[in-house]
Amino acid sequence: MFRLLILALSSTLICAKNAKRGLSFASVDNTADVLNFNQTASEISWIYDWGTPVPPYLASSGVEYIPMQWGAGNIENLSTTVKAQGSKVILGFNEPDFKEQSNIDPNFAAQLWMKYIEPLKASGVRLGGPAVSSGGSGIPWMTSFLAACSNCTIDFIPVHWYGTGVAGFYDYLWQMHNKSGNKTLWITEYANTSLNQTEVDEFLNQTTTYLDGLDWVERYAWFGYFRPANGSAYNFMNADGGLNDLGKHYIGADTVVRSGPSTATQASNGGGNPTKSLPTVSAGAGRQPTFLPANNHALARWKFSISGLVGAFLVAIASI
Repeated sequence: MFRLLILALSSTLICAKNAKRGLSFASVDNTADVLNFNQTASEISWIYDWGTPVPPYLASSGVEYIPMQWGAGNIENLSTTVKAQGSKVILGFNEPDFKEQSNIDPNFAAQLWMKYIEPLKASGVRLGGPAVSSGGSGIPWMTSFLAACSNCTIDFIPVHWYGTGVAGFYDYLWQMHNKSGNKTLWITEYANTSLNQTEVDEFLNQTTTYLDGLDWVERYAWFGYFRPANGSAYNFMNADGGLNDLGKHYIGADTVVRSGPSTATQASNGGGNPTKSLPTVSAGAGRQPTFLPANNHALARWKFSISGLVGAFLVAIASI
């Protein structure tokens, strides 16, 4: 009886997926990196790559792929591609308020939406709105778009955020939730851009717990699942493709494969659009984080608390 209970507990801990937790990943030069989130112990339940047609290395992963209509390009093929893939959800334009990204006027975006995106609703596809940047142009763009697209069906609003500190992140989420008319949110890109690794670890630890408990946040995806680039402290992988401590925490699993070092570390959108580069930080424009090795105190406490919980459970069972 005791052994059966232990096996049941182990199976639950190993196999549980988090329905909210996802990834953005499109490193076509390191496709074997998929294996570290596509494993039995992984909590990852969905993925996107800023593109519309699912690439073979993601199609074979078994993880739900969410297509995105990145910009205005090739939008006339959206319906055919989405229906052929059997997609049930799509993401709208990527940072249309930002000239370095899809850069679409809100009125034109509304016209494109009604002509090419809205018809998918009749096929049962859930429609995620445009994802604006967290810079000063984001909310004004979204406000203009919603006014111009009053007849559009928008099932949820994707959100991007980069900065430091949980207070600013939480405030922004509530602001977007309120400005959108209390719509459900997907946080499709977010990260703490601090120069301090411990601060990034603490931020990830706190925000995943917060988002998991927030009923109007349906899904979230940390940025990002990539190897060290430009001195970033918020990446999930080491140079050899193995998971670092931050990645192990988020994925919920350990490294199963290393595919060797690569210089091709930045994600592309996978759909023939410009490369998706590391984010421009709205607070201190153009500043990029510098990688500073540090002890992962937050992760150590997290691992300790899980170990303690399991230990207490086993002691209680043994005493029955």
